[in-house]
Amino acid sequence: MSDTETTDEVELEETTDLATLEGSNASPESPEDGIADDAEPEGEEEEADARGIPPRLSQRGAGFIARFEGCVLHMYNDPTGNATIGVGHLIHMGPINGREPLEFRRGITRKRALELLQADAGKAARGVRRLIKVPLNQQQFDALISFTFNCGEGALTASTLRKRLNRREYAGVPSELNKWVMSGGKKLEGLIRRRKAEGALFSKGRYQ
Repeated sequence: MSDTETTDEVELEETTDLATLEGSNASPESPEDGIADDAEPEGEEEEADARGIPPRLSQRGAGFIARFEGCVLHMYNDPTGNATIGVGHLIHMGPINGREPLEFRRGITRKRALELLQADAGKAARGVRRLIKVPLNQQQFDALISFTFNCGEGALTASTLRKRLNRREYAGVPSELNKWVMSGGKKLEGLIRRRKAEGALFSKGRYQ
């Protein structure tokens, strides 16, 4: 049975101990030497439909990202000291100060966390639609959104992954993803797991 997209809403699983993520939500260091002189020009997002790229992150894709980002239904300060809630949703820069919106001070539901994730992932989705110039199915698109959500749009822009994919080297994407596993000068088990899962999602359509 193939892992095709359904319209069923995914219910996020709450993360009670962020240490169990083993760094899968950490921002990785770039393995690239820098932005190449021959960096490709960006396309127009409006042209993405014609290129055969889905319009948005799927529900299953949101659940996939949440497994690696974690889902915390109360406010907390992230590793960089910023007020956060849900699936890495930034409330504001700086630590919790008691002046956050009442909704967040009361805590949120899994459904609300999913809504916030879909909105936050929209920026990553728009970046993928603008930067990738070859057709993508939903699973491939979701895998690249997960990568971009974690690493940042600038990482995708300058990456060898983007260059190879835009040359239609689809088979090379998993190995390129696997390069992005260093944070704080060391390989993190969580990032290794995340990149492998993104590679499997991209190449085999499996929402592991």
